[in-house]
Amino acid sequence: MSDVVYLDVCCLKRPFDDQRSTRVQLEAAAVAALVDRAERESIQLVLSPAHTLENDRNPREDRRLAASIWLGAARVQVPFSDKAVARARQIQALGFGVLDALHTAYAEEAGARWLATTDDRLVAAGQRNRDALDLEIVNPIQLLESFRGGSE
Repeated sequence: MSDVVYLDVCCLKRPFDDQRSTRVQLEAAAVAALVDRAERESIQLVLSPAHTLENDRNPREDRRLAASIWLGAARVQVPFSDKAVARARQIQALGFGVLDALHTAYAEEAGARWLATTDDRLVAAGQRNRDALDLEIVNPIQLLESFRGGSE
């Protein structure tokens, strides 16, 4: 069975960020490679209500549609649940933002091994609270490098 990966919306937006930064270029390429792995079924991506909620708020239709297309590669779909909302409240109490907590709770509910994000604050919060979480929060470059290292 392939590993389950949750990409937050920051990852899905990365290709639209200013590509003059090497970091942004590398993260955008890593996200594209992860989506490619999902399409080849070597990993499974998650689609959750948190994705829909956050993506629908994007005022740019082109970016909303592009993110929706990438989310189309998700093979694990998590429905809305009161359990995930309650878990998100617990995660928020650890110092996570509302949407970050919701993404994390749905990632856990989906059985994801990793939540990938380009948000440094979310990665740091994940590191600080790793013992309280049922997954690892990582940058997409770090996640892709771990796959290349043979842990896939």
